[in-house]
Amino acid sequence: MIDLPNPPYRPFSQLPYCCVPATLQWILYRNGFDILDQESIGAELGLRLPTKGKKLFKNRQIIFLDKTPKSGFGTQIQIKKYSIQRFFEKKGIELEISELIKPQTKAELRKILVENHKKDHDVILRYNNRIFKKDDEKSYGHFSVITKYDSRSERVTIGDPELPHFKTVSLDQVLFSISDKIDGIGRGLYIVIPKSRS
Repeated sequence: MIDLPNPPYRPFSQLPYCCVPATLQWILYRNGFDILDQESIGAELGLRLPTKGKKLFKNRQIIFLDKTPKSGFGTQIQIKKYSIQRFFEKKGIELEISELIKPQTKAELRKILVENHKKDHDVILRYNNRIFKKDDEKSYGHFSVITKYDSRSERVTIGDPELPHFKTVSLDQVLFSISDKIDGIGRGLYIVIPKSRS
């Protein structure tokens, strides 16, 4: 069994549309870096929010829009100037993040999880959270960190900035959640590695 990395993750709950900044807080804390607030992280990642969010958010770099953009509200990490790697570099955070990895089979996914958890790397899951929703509930793109892989049951524990913070699913569910079968958008995994170990 591949257990939680040591030390374990500390859960942080997300502000609206801030699953990416909140997930990064989980990772920053575990790796011994100062915790930045979600607004500050989000601003660096091109966070876009509905105009009504101005009541909750004070950072002037955050983008407020009256209409929902085509790619939805939230961060814009797919754009280079808003990438997570650029954020790490700008803030002097000694971490590196991989390009998006898209495993197609359980064997590929299993290998990624085992190898990276043995090395104590953080594994981010970028996925559609349909796996946690009832059929009549709206699903959407989401960001979390994989905190455990049990090789005997082949179950994965996801550390989620939405409550409840720890949720367990199968490898098949993970593969479904990153496929394009839900909303036509393929997603995947990112690996975060301390520079001292890269």
